[in-house]
Amino acid sequence: MKHFLVLLLCLLPVAHAAGGGYATPADFGYPPLSLEPPQYLSPATEREWHISGQPALRATLLGIRGRWGNEATIILRTPSGRDRAVPAYALSNADLDAVSDWLKKNNFEEFETFREGTSLVHVHSVIPVGKEYHVNLIMTDGSRIALRTNAEPANREFAIKQPPNAFQVTDATLEMLRRHSQRKPENKPELPIASSIDEATLYAATHDVGIAHFLLNRRGGAIDLAFRHYLANKPELVARWAQHFVFLIAYSDEQGMYPAECHDGDLTLALTHGFQGTHPVELCNTSSLHNKLRLAWLTNTSYLGFTVYLHNRLSGNPYQRKINTVKHGGNVSVDSMLRLRDNQFNLFGH
Repeated sequence: MKHFLVLLLCLLPVAHAAGGGYATPADFGYPPLSLEPPQYLSPATEREWHISGQPALRATLLGIRGRWGNEATIILRTPSGRDRAVPAYALSNADLDAVSDWLKKNNFEEFETFREGTSLVHVHSVIPVGKEYHVNLIMTDGSRIALRTNAEPANREFAIKQPPNAFQVTDATLEMLRRHSQRKPENKPELPIASSIDEATLYAATHDVGIAHFLLNRRGGAIDLAFRHYLANKPELVARWAQHFVFLIAYSDEQGMYPAECHDGDLTLALTHGFQGTHPVELCNTSSLHNKLRLAWLTNTSYLGFTVYLHNRLSGNPYQRKINTVKHGGNVSVDSMLRLRDNQFNLFGH
């Protein structure tokens, strides 16, 4: 009872609605969802480049392929939209300084491993998972990769024996990852919340993130209030979720039934990601009333249910990357959310 009194005092009023359906960003006080592709790196400015043996060229730096140095390839784009690949050794000293400035501006750091060598990377996110770090990196060519590293000190002999999808990093890189894992959000984080299945799918595709499908029962009910309380008190976790997921949040109606659109959305997600769906025995039944009744068992007042979909997730060694599709889910109790326990939402499936 004490938890609920504290919760009701801290929360802003929650809008009640008789009908169920998907939440909108406005329901949680967030601005509309942006479907523009994210910009992980600050763009370079157009300038004049001096390539050995060629006329001066006006172009914009797009990125770098290969390890930074004389053997690297610089990718330039001309005002007409044509891309040029230029070896670094053919550029002038002023050009090389411009590339170095761009790397510094985007906070590229050395990512040193025992087995795969050293690369310049922009650290997008670091998730501590037991004795590992799950790391998302932006490479100098603008690509994004996901990989696993050790979270404790290792040595070269141990690293060589590990599977190819497990990177073993040096102490200097380990300290860098540890620092990034402890970063605090500069501003109040906002969850990307889609208002429809189509919007969630488009956002996931343009931002390379997973889809987290949440069932919050009735608007303003115990589960809804507890979840909002959790979001308000876990800004670091919300910031991490926002980097990796778009949320599709479903509400039941006042009778405790989830509408057909929510069932259809769950079914669409399951089939899109190569799974049979929540109710594989009755997939062919299209009766809206029957769909509502079939979802009645999902309605309760004690647990929030969620399912996470990850499609075409890249992981492992950049040269041996594996593409896989993942679906997993779970339940979180109202009491756990009110107690603000960190390990209750296993959205990353680790």
